Amino acid sequence: MNSSRVLLAALASALVLWSLPVLGQWAWRDAAGRMVYADQPPPKSVPAKDIVKQPAAPAPRRIDAPDAAADAAKATLQPKPSQGPSTADREIAARLQQQKLAEAQKKAADEEAQQARAFDNCERLRGYQRALDGGFRVARINSDGKQELLDDASRAAESERTRNEIEQQCR
Repeated sequence: MNSSRVLLAALASALVLWSLPVLGQWAWRDAAGRMVYADQPPPKSVPAKDIVKQPAAPAPRRIDAPDAAADAAKATLQPKPSQGPSTADREIAARLQQQKLAEAQKKAADEEAQQARAFDNCERLRGYQRALDGGFRVARINSDGKQELLDDASRAAESERTRNEIEQQCR
């Protein structure tokens, strides 16, 4: 018995809550005489006499003459405060700032990686130059895929080429 009362009370409150949005709706009779319910006003072709229900308009505000004149004088004398950027504008600006920061970080990381590669390349060239100048045996692979040792003339030419690369790339 108690549970049925609770269920009935819950059902009644649900119906009341469900019907609340209806308070702000329009009702009118169309040309065929049928009732039409909507949350938008009827089309202009519907005469005012056929509008059965419309949302209540807010009560008009009472304006006293002296206060209205004072308010108008204040409005003309004082400039309107400028409104700051809207929330959407601030969000867009923040996203653009984040994007610029990310691009700057990526650019800095790319430059750092390029500098590291250049440093490694210079170290390899300098090591190769030391090997050429130190009189160590240096061999290279020819176009047939066979190993050949550099003779004195080839060593001198290779040493000169390596010096030129170091001068150009390792400043």
